[in-house]
Amino acid sequence: MTSINQEPTTPVSIESKPKVVVGFVCERSIPIQEMINQQRALSDDPNVKIVILPCSGMVKPSQMELALAQGADATFVCGCAMGDCHYRTGNIMIKERLEGERNPKLRKSTDRTKVGMFFFTMKDKRPFLEALAKFKASAIKS
Repeated sequence: MTSINQEPTTPVSIESKPKVVVGFVCERSIPIQEMINQQRALSDDPNVKIVILPCSGMVKPSQMELALAQGADATFVCGCAMGDCHYRTGNIMIKERLEGERNPKLRKSTDRTKVGMFFFTMKDKRPFLEALAKFKASAIKS
């Protein structure tokens, strides 16, 4: 019989919760359809959950804030390369919103280090993944 004061014979493992990132991605920016699995997570990094939209200009800062409030460790938007938006100015609109130059803006209380933005073309799969890894490293301190 084991008493309460005895140390356990097997070590207790405390697993850390996986760091989850939520990305809002324009369907015409990077080749996102070939980069995700059936759970809409990046195949290269299953802890990155993806929301695909027709245009990054559809993303509202409040959606990104909601992702953080509901447990995401970081969030990002990925739009078309500057000057190459399929819908003309969607990437400019989200960039200006996240930089606080256009309404709706991020709340002042939002931790900007946990909000990222990228602008790439369909040919930029590898540069996107590299930029995402760098963002994750700075946004999520273990």
